Amino acid sequence: MNSRYPLSVFAIALALAGPSALAQDTGATDKWQSVAKTDNQEAFVNGSSIAVVGAQLEARVKQNFAVPQPSAKKGRTYLSSRTTYRFDCAQRRMAMKEVRTYTGSDLQGEPVQKATSSDKNLQWLDAPDSTVFGELLDYVCGRTPGG
Repeated sequence: MNSRYPLSVFAIALALAGPSALAQDTGATDKWQSVAKTDNQEAFVNGSSIAVVGAQLEARVKQNFAVPQPSAKKGRTYLSSRTTYRFDCAQRRMAMKEVRTYTGSDLQGEPVQKATSSDKNLQWLDAPDSTVFGELLDYVCGRTPGG
């Protein structure tokens, strides 16, 4: 499996969001299922967060990175993120709805940044087979919402 789409796409989204106040929201009670792992990252899905939104699915994803990732905030880095993605199963694509990044692994440490996208401004990315995005899409699209 390779990481064909680096999180830099989301760093751009973070930059566009500009500075914003962050609240510590680690989702400590969330139950995360490991779905994809590469040398650079591991991605988890909270199965109980899977929900139907119109003709798509939505789910929360936690990503832990092996090395610090550059933030859109100058001089800041993060080791984990919690992202709400929208999944278009039929077209094998996904879009970031919200992302929060943290200085430590497993959504711990200081919050670094937060970015959100409205439904009108979603930036859709392909989720090819054998990629982290593809594995996330396959997992979410193969589950019953809320389970």
